[in-house]
Amino acid sequence: MKWIYRGVVASTAAMLFAVATTAVHADVVNGGFETGTFAGWTQTGDTGFSGVDPFAARTGSYGAFFGPELVGGISQSFATAASTVYRVSFSLALADSAQPNSFSWSWNGVTQAPTFSNAAAFGYTDFSSFVSATGATTTIAFNFANPQSFWSLDNVAVTVSAVPEMPINALLA
Repeated sequence: MKWIYRGVVASTAAMLFAVATTAVHADVVNGGFETGTFAGWTQTGDTGFSGVDPFAARTGSYGAFFGPELVGGISQSFATAASTVYRVSFSLALADSAQPNSFSWSWNGVTQAPTFSNAAAFGYTDFSSFVSATGATTTIAFNFANPQSFWSLDNVAVTVSAVPEMPINALLA
């Protein structure tokens, strides 16, 4: 009888561990713009002078470029797990120091760092930030303005920042 009880406890603990460590991920579609289009993204605001082209690529064959006169950009909604911490990463460049120019990005409508206003030109730079999901769906958005030149964006990715740990009371059950 004891071996049956131990077997049930071991099986239950193994199942709880498997459930607790199942990967929670966010599927950003076309984060590297390798379709050669904005497929998976919704263009927002001023869509002029924005597109996908090989000249804007950091890696791969394509990257996105943005040079709208007024604020414009892209957004995408995807499945997330509430209270899960995600790592957002992307590569960004500014072709020219001409002003005015601006860049911002948001997670569920909340502006995140970095943001830039009247920035000096810089080559592709990798940025990352940790954010928490508040529900089953999250929207990420990137906004640009640059009537004189172009911003470039590539390698947008959203991943879980760490595997959640199983609560100690689940192990003791």
